[in-house]
Amino acid sequence: MFQGILLAVLSASCYATLVIFGKVGLSMGLSAVPLLTLRFEFGTLALFLYFLITDRKVLKPSLSLLLKTAFIGIFFYTGQSLLLFKSIEYIPASTASLILYFYPMMVLLISIFFLREKFALSSLISVVLILFGCCLVFYDAFLRQISAIGLTYAVGAMLMFSTYLVSSQIIMKKENSSSASFYVMLFTCLGFITLNGGTELSGITQNKLILAVCLGIIPSAIAMGLLYKGIEKIGAAYFSIFSSIEPVVTLILASVFLDEKIVSYQIFGVILLVAGIVAPNMKFIRG
Repeated sequence: MFQGILLAVLSASCYATLVIFGKVGLSMGLSAVPLLTLRFEFGTLALFLYFLITDRKVLKPSLSLLLKTAFIGIFFYTGQSLLLFKSIEYIPASTASLILYFYPMMVLLISIFFLREKFALSSLISVVLILFGCCLVFYDAFLRQISAIGLTYAVGAMLMFSTYLVSSQIIMKKENSSSASFYVMLFTCLGFITLNGGTELSGITQNKLILAVCLGIIPSAIAMGLLYKGIEKIGAAYFSIFSSIEPVVTLILASVFLDEKIVSYQIFGVILLVAGIVAPNMKFIRG
């Protein structure tokens, strides 16, 4: 159990860089689709080179795996990634992040009602504390005018990400998690190249290249690989709870790299988030 928890935390920490890199990309004049096209192109390349060197068997999938990863990559992952990046074109990243972090509650509900997982009071306590913590961490979301279009995109991203996590647990059962992460990345990449009408590599500047490499490796290749291994070990519901450390990491990174100030409300939010993750689940952390 502890190994699965560690994978969730590491995956979330990598995903926490996504909004930071996304804001940098938007400031460079890249819109959502071109930015995501570059992200998944370099993410796919990074995973391909890694497995080519370390374990070539991963790159030889069954027909079943190809069909499953094509569905998840083209529909779920392409969809949720696009909706999230479209939302931050209309609303602040803090607002989009706040809405997205309703996903642990949604995953818990889906797991209970559709997967017939046993209801655990500790899971409910975790989710409630996490939601309150997120509201404080992203307190400035309540101080801004909210675009109806941006709000719709953000809610759509949250719903699709929640469904994606649960679907991955079901569909990828008994499949190799490394192969799954590579081929989901590949099919997501193909989805965005199609949407973009090209690879976006023509005339790429040095700054955009550096951004694309960072986006491809940290919040994509590494984060997705850890995600599938984590879900394989502890399931989507528990994975979503422990990966809720992501807002804390995002807050710290935004303070360091984007010069965003941390206020007292956010510190209390961090305390609630950590309490929501740790306190009700001590038996799992110890085990």
